[in-house]
Amino acid sequence: MKTALAIGLAIMAPLACWAFEPQFEGEGQLMADVFEPQGVLTLPVGRFADGAMPTRSLPGHVTRRSWRISRGFRGTGMLTATLAAQMRQQGYDVVFECEADGCGGFDFRFGIDVLPPPKMFVDLSDYFFLSGTKDTDSGLEAVWILVSQTVQAGMVQIESVSPANTVAPEPLAPTGGGGFQGVAEISPDGQEAVSTKSLSDLSAQIEGTGHVVLDDLSFETGASKLAEREFASLEALAAYLKANAETRIALVGHTDSQGALDVNTRISRQRAQAVKDRLVSQHGVPSKQVEARGAGYLAPVASNRTDSGREANRRVEAVLLNITE
Repeated sequence: MKTALAIGLAIMAPLACWAFEPQFEGEGQLMADVFEPQGVLTLPVGRFADGAMPTRSLPGHVTRRSWRISRGFRGTGMLTATLAAQMRQQGYDVVFECEADGCGGFDFRFGIDVLPPPKMFVDLSDYFFLSGTKDTDSGLEAVWILVSQTVQAGMVQIESVSPANTVAPEPLAPTGGGGFQGVAEISPDGQEAVSTKSLSDLSAQIEGTGHVVLDDLSFETGASKLAEREFASLEALAAYLKANAETRIALVGHTDSQGALDVNTRISRQRAQAVKDRLVSQHGVPSKQVEARGAGYLAPVASNRTDSGREANRRVEAVLLNITE
């Protein structure tokens, strides 16, 4: 009797089932975790062409998540390949995969439901997309993955659906090991900054891409004076330069588009100079290894129409130059 009752309860109870769960190398930050019970996932299954994009509408429990990958990021292509392998390992059939123009470029990106910045950023010239499905005893599961990057970090958005007769998935939390650990701090001006630069990270990025954003810097509001505190990115950059005494870099300051170009160029140059002065005076970097330049608002990495875009555009980058003779 007890056995029959247990079987009956098992049949009546919703089955515990979760859709695709990624595993990431390194560290980063979970930016969004949105759950919609009894929702509908729109699954792209082909490229945008002739004014339309082929999709499937799949009902069920829908999750929408995004991550900022600030450490251990090895490029959009490598990350996409890793996630595609994980999809197949978890039993998904990849039904569509594409890269930027192969997806349909601008039209494809704006044809899917991308989270707004800062939860997700998409570089229209560098993004990858995957979608897949899996048949289960409870019904069809599906997932799509969008991978892109900013100049500071990798970005991933994953949307998935599990059958409506399954238990709703638990919200994610940052984890160690194969998950993410946010390394956040509050700067003196009240803004959250993600301090992620280690010597190995900085070395790999600046030698791999030729430049790296010093993403934990903070300046006094409306001024070019660097805040009086330690910055992990400067410690790592100083260590890199002292270990590579023949290497030269340019520190390039950037601003948003508010104000005149000449004013912004001057401010951006002054901020780059302030960073150089800190490297020389407090970290012992030889002055000959570093030059300071200002680009003003001429090299944006995001739209200047939004607060988050303007914040991303205000930055100082270290650009790898020639080796001294």
